[in-house]
Amino acid sequence: MVATLSADIVRSTSLATNDIILLRNRLLHLFDDFEKDYPGFWGRIVRGDSIECYVPQYKYVLRIAILIKLFVKVQASGLDCDDLLQRYGIRFSIGIDDIKYVSKAEDIINGPAIYLSGRNLDEISRKGNVYAALEVGQGPEIISNMLESYVALVSNLVDSYSAKQAEVVFYKLLGYKESAISDRLGIYQSSVNTRSTSAQWGLLNTAIKDFEKIVL
Repeated sequence: MVATLSADIVRSTSLATNDIILLRNRLLHLFDDFEKDYPGFWGRIVRGDSIECYVPQYKYVLRIAILIKLFVKVQASGLDCDDLLQRYGIRFSIGIDDIKYVSKAEDIINGPAIYLSGRNLDEISRKGNVYAALEVGQGPEIISNMLESYVALVSNLVDSYSAKQAEVVFYKLLGYKESAISDRLGIYQSSVNTRSTSAQWGLLNTAIKDFEKIVL
């Protein structure tokens, strides 16, 4: 089994044209970095503000989803946009199942996993107040439901972050030490620690690592 991630930028229509182009380009650079860290990963942007990612090692899909969410929250904080975009960043849906065919060169992702993530993203977009979903296409339904609740709770924790907390947690999830984050952001290391502690970094980190241990 593999994972796919379907997502859209919340209230992207509140962004000026130049800002949506800027955000899109920064996301594509982020996806380039993911390709180096997660072999076989491929991320693309379709229809202007929709994201689709192929994650061959499904255990990493939650980490990638949260990294994208944090990244968009941080980027939105410096833009003139809707408050909902600054709070939520993205809505996302994870599908875990088989894939029939994937080709970056041909711009194709096809198979049950992408159908699951795409269908459920459409569903939560219609609801308007739901920002994360997950469905496992194989195995007991109760497992899929439990994992969906787990992912929703992790996403809700990240929704509560300020832009400053999100920025620190983003780099910690990438594996940066607090001293390196301090240098990168130009703030005291004590400030890095304060922001990560108030964001309950330990809880988030444990939750994502536990997800990565699940065998489906």
